[in-house]
This record gives sequence, structure tokens and C-alpha cells, in this order.
Amino acid sequence: MLHEILHFFGRAICHQLEERSLHVSGDALAVCARDTGIYIGIFSTLIYLFFSKRGQSITIPSIKTSFLLLLFFVPLMIDGLGSYTHLFESNNLRRLLTGIAFGFVLPYFIYPLLSKRSLEHGSVPVLSKSQDFLIPLLICAFLGGLFYLGQPSHIVLDSFIIITAIGWFGLIASFLFPFILRVGLKLTFSILVSLSFLAILSLAHIWILSYSL
Repeated sequence: MLHEILHFFGRAICHQLEERSLHVSGDALAVCARDTGIYIGIFSTLIYLFFSKRGQSITIPSIKTSFLLLLFFVPLMIDGLGSYTHLFESNNLRRLLTGIAFGFVLPYFIYPLLSKRSLEHGSVPVLSKSQDFLIPLLICAFLGGLFYLGQPSHIVLDSFIIITAIGWFGLIASFLFPFILRVGLKLTFSILVSLSFLAILSLAHIWILSYSL
């Protein structure tokens, strides 16, 4: 049952092609290698920012830093475009790494917007010290290694990715409720919206596949 639930939500965000997915104990994970990398990257940076920047007055990176961060999008764009246009063959390791590079950058632009402090005078950029970049990168390397080696188990890895995806979409959904001041209530509504959104996408995916057949 848990396996089916995880793959149901995975279907909302991924094509789930087995040949483009990492395998653990002979089973493909709930999302492809590239999406696995994206959510590893998102989790790594987001968890670091949550614990290290919580309560601080921060804003998005400076223009120069933002430009450098956006360069991390380029490998995924090249690999994805080349793969889908059949210019060259990709592989799951490359998909995983380019996905990590892409996802790793996103929280630097989204997390500072969560707090009104980001609008205050005197806010410092979210990426202001070398450790703000290096520690998330080390977390990415550690988690990416675990996933590529298929450790610890299929269900644990799938649960990690799907929970991260639900949390990420919930984080974005929280911008819909600026009028809710109670953190617990806002979190509840955001997660419900995230679950509903992903469920609708998954059902639409199933309908499209069945219609095309």
C-alpha cells in the first residue's frame, strides 16, 4: 500500500520511465534519476537554511551571486535538451548530478521570501558566507551517494523524495495564505493544498495515459 501511495504522488511530478530511474533491489524509485536529484538538492539547501537562518533578517542573493547560482541550471538544461532531442545519450548518474545542481539552487531564492524580514532594511543576503554554499553541497554529495548506491532501502528513499516534494510544494503554497498568522494553521492549509495539487496532477497523468492508449 505504501509503495503504491508513493508512486501515485511520484506520478504527479515525473514520467516514471524505468530506464531513466535509479533502481533499488530491482525496483525503480518513484521518480526518475533527474527528479530524484532535484529533490535531493532542494532538501539539502532548504534544511540547512531552516536551521542556520531561522529568525534572521535575510534576503535573496545579490545580483552577482544570483547570476553565478543560475549557472547551476545550465548542466540540466544541456543534458535534458540533448537527451530529449537525441543529440547524445545521457545516463542516470548524469541525470542525478544535473538534477542535484538544479534543485540545490532553488531554496536560495524561495526561502528568504517566507519572512517579512526579507523586506526590512538591513537584511543580509541568504548566501553571505562560504559555509552557506559548502554545507548544503556536502549534504547533497552525501545523500546523492546514498541514493546512487541504493541505500538504505527502496521505501525509505521513495518516502524521502515524496515527503520532500510535498513539503516543497507546501512551502510554495504558503504564499497563498499571507493573512494566516498562526504558523500551525498556515502549515496545515499549505500541506493540504500541496497534497491536493499533487493528487490532481497524478490523476491527470493517469487519465492522459489511459486516453492515449
